[in-house]
Amino acid sequence: MRPSPHILQQIKTHIVALISLATALSGLFYNNWRDHQNELNHNMRNAAFEVLKDLGELQTIVNYAHFDMDSARGHPIEGWKYAIQIRDLSRLLTPAGQQQGKQLYFVWEQDWATLKEDNTSEQRISAQIADTRTAVLSAIDALQ
Repeated sequence: MRPSPHILQQIKTHIVALISLATALSGLFYNNWRDHQNELNHNMRNAAFEVLKDLGELQTIVNYAHFDMDSARGHPIEGWKYAIQIRDLSRLLTPAGQQQGKQLYFVWEQDWATLKEDNTSEQRISAQIADTRTAVLSAIDALQ
């Protein structure tokens, strides 16, 4: 079935308006998508920086608790706050960052009680902190 000559005439008459409408709509959709990407990147960047700070604090607690036996600055109970924050904030990161955040929480849960006297506990926690830091830095590098 062929379009009627009247419709073709209307299209020819209003072609500039139709092209302008298509351009405006595509620009609107692109801007909406770009704003969404910017918001995701902003959230991920902020979460990543917070996780990096928390990883540093957790490593400090580990070092004071294990190497200095300093209960004031290295009390393992204080580490729970950072382990939980890292696990929760890592949900805003890449899948690898999320996995490392969960794994850090799991390792902390398994080894925090023996951190002061057990070298293996300290090594597992410190290694997981390093792995999590690497995943977070990779997430920052991958931002658009």
